[in-house]
Amino acid sequence: MLVEIKKLTAELKPYKKSIIIIAITGVIYAVASARIALMTKSLFDSLSANKHDEIIRLVPIALGLAFLTGISRYFHIYLMNYIAECVVQSIRQKLQQKFMRLNLSFHNTYAAGSGGLISRILNDMRVIQDGLRVVADVFLHPLLFVFLLGNLFYIDWKLTLATFVMIPVIGGILKSVSRSMRKYIPQERDAMEYMTSTIKESLDGVRIIQSFNLEKDMADRLIKDSDKYLSIRKTVYKRQEAAGPATEFIATAIVLCVLLYTSYEVAAGRATPGTFIGFITSLLMLNQPIKRFQEAYVRIQEVIISVQRIFSIIDDPSEVPEKPDNKPFPSDWKKIVYRNVSFTYGKEMILKNVNLEINRGEVVALVGASGSGKSTIVNLLERFFDATSGEILIDDINIQDLNLKDLRRNVALVTQDVFLFSDTIEKNIWAGDYSRDVKDVISMAKLANANDFIMKMPHGYQSRVGDRGNLLSGGEKQRISIARAMFKDAPLLILDEATSALDTASEIEVQKGLDHLMEGRTALVIAHRLSTIQKADKIVVLRQGEIVEVGSHQDLLANKNEYFRFHSLQHT
Repeated sequence: MLVEIKKLTAELKPYKKSIIIIAITGVIYAVASARIALMTKSLFDSLSANKHDEIIRLVPIALGLAFLTGISRYFHIYLMNYIAECVVQSIRQKLQQKFMRLNLSFHNTYAAGSGGLISRILNDMRVIQDGLRVVADVFLHPLLFVFLLGNLFYIDWKLTLATFVMIPVIGGILKSVSRSMRKYIPQERDAMEYMTSTIKESLDGVRIIQSFNLEKDMADRLIKDSDKYLSIRKTVYKRQEAAGPATEFIATAIVLCVLLYTSYEVAAGRATPGTFIGFITSLLMLNQPIKRFQEAYVRIQEVIISVQRIFSIIDDPSEVPEKPDNKPFPSDWKKIVYRNVSFTYGKEMILKNVNLEINRGEVVALVGASGSGKSTIVNLLERFFDATSGEILIDDINIQDLNLKDLRRNVALVTQDVFLFSDTIEKNIWAGDYSRDVKDVISMAKLANANDFIMKMPHGYQSRVGDRGNLLSGGEKQRISIARAMFKDAPLLILDEATSALDTASEIEVQKGLDHLMEGRTALVIAHRLSTIQKADKIVVLRQGEIVEVGSHQDLLANKNEYFRFHSLQHT
């Protein structure tokens, strides 16, 4: 618990001056409110004694205190709410940046998927934001409690001591509620993650869902997730609200006992009506700080759980490590060498002692059945994750010794599953390298064989592509992706099944763009269609994570081994 509070406190440090103002206004509010409560004794005593001059003197003071209370409370709450917004935005940005730094192994194995991560960045952050707002209550209301308690001791210290024998009982109730919150809130957050994941899948997979008539199945899945979430929330609400009636009953009982006691004291002449009014006013006002502190205490339990969940990701070590004394990518490199490279995913061995040499300017094709390790080889080159053993060298430099951004700046990626940002065509191509002049976008689009269809669109290069590019056809998206890779102008090129999902007509158009893209570059090409890689300088054949053949198209056909079998299957 202390660890989470320290982490949250660290986020508040940039707002030190505002927090000082919050503290000062909190003190002013507490002092002024308590003073107004105490003044009721003097006002009623003056009223009972017909001291009108005293009443005329006290009323303006009371009004001034009321005005001071209102102003101080305004700044106290307003500043705390604004700081809560700022802190949450800061943590949300850190979380998003962390998502983008975490390696692919983390994203691929996260139980609730991207929907679960979205839940943390939205739902858990909302809990933290709401919790930070009550920090003002945690500071203000204990102060108000202390000053009101001072009133009570000032008026009748014996009665005050007798009244507060119930404080341990209230503390015990709060402690019990706290234990319950820590038990059920993590379960609630997990249930919310799975619910968010189901909703996201319903949106992402709407085409498949409608095609296979899975609407009811997905609806039932969300109902099941919702029922689990509601069941846990029901228990949480029970625990949260259980403390309220108990403490309110105790408070009511105390007020009635005070009323009975004071009535005897007034009748015996040992107290005045003003004493009773002043004591009851302060005592009743005590109910507010107790209740608000109780609510804040419960809310903080929720915040602590959410902070744990958020920072468990922010502090997650699953990032590709980068050495502080890293080196720039060599501009005059001659070759890439995979030396005894193995990679394990969970308990499964994906690559086994891969040895491969790629000379600068070569087109190297990777061939093999699904799961043979083709994509893993190229993913390791960009360090989306690191090899379990062995090393990848660019000349004599291990890629783990290179600056990560510089390494990736020198690699352009074109994949089968094209990702376009929900922005304009121009912005998606320019994303290849924002440091370049945006005017170069058109020339790259022409080389990618994309300019003609772009100019036919209503707004040309300013046309928006929709979510993930869904306003474009598959071939059009792929040509935008190729133009983006051209705009990046990286010496290394990775083509991961770049044409496998296209029809013949689209493939011809896209292949023209790819031919321009590959000119003068070192290319690693993954392709199921062997017809697209026959001109490769080197074809690498993989089987179950091992390289079984390397050679040209003609040489491998002549060997009549694994490649020959693939070729025969595609031409029968």
